[in-house]
Amino acid sequence: MVDVIVLAGTAKSSELTIAEQVQNKAFVQIHGQAMLNYVLTALQQTSSVQRIAVVGPLAELQTLIGDSAQVIAVDEGSSIVENLQRGLQALQPNKHCLVAASDAAFLTPAAVNHFLAACRPYEAAVYYPIVRREDNDRCFPGVKRTYVKLADGEFTGGNLFLINPAALEKVMPRLEEFFALRKSPLRLAAALGFGFVLKLLTKRLTIAELEKRFFALFSAVGKAVISPYAELGTDVDKPSDLELARRRLKPL
Repeated sequence: MVDVIVLAGTAKSSELTIAEQVQNKAFVQIHGQAMLNYVLTALQQTSSVQRIAVVGPLAELQTLIGDSAQVIAVDEGSSIVENLQRGLQALQPNKHCLVAASDAAFLTPAAVNHFLAACRPYEAAVYYPIVRREDNDRCFPGVKRTYVKLADGEFTGGNLFLINPAALEKVMPRLEEFFALRKSPLRLAAALGFGFVLKLLTKRLTIAELEKRFFALFSAVGKAVISPYAELGTDVDKPSDLELARRRLKPL
């Protein structure tokens, strides 16, 4: 059994939030329910999941969650990294903890259980699911996603990860740095190493090399886990994603 942190912090306005007239995309409506409810329902139905902490705007979360014995609301901070820290402080997990995004509306118990089983015996500091392009295209034909072309194939990243809280202090300083650099490709490339970036651009980089680079940067073991579940790699980030969710998802 693992505890889960759901990151539902308020970000800058986007095309989606403006179109749906909400401040936080976690509260975009799908069949009369906040998108966050779809994520929470999937997690609550997952046999491997124990406690759930949702980090976001406290008043709205308390109204949404009510008196749940399994789910607690945690007030948001000013960044994704701070929200992760607040979630960990609320749960105080003594073992690996799952972290999920509030826009992972397609999440299913089967996808979560498969990922957690594939991570065992939980020896690495961080586990991150990746989904092959062909699996994503098979499940969500025509849906545009961002893919990384590696020597092992084309992959998109998942919307959750498993982390060892004990390793977080070691990872956190550089994690904050990379979040700050993520919108500056040149500075990010310099931090990663231009040789590394060149191999990535020429599709010669392997998953094993990515894991080695993660260790070199963070002094912690990170593992990529290939998942056949496209539900892990598809989120609701723009109006077309929301249209897909409203077509594909059933009312709760």
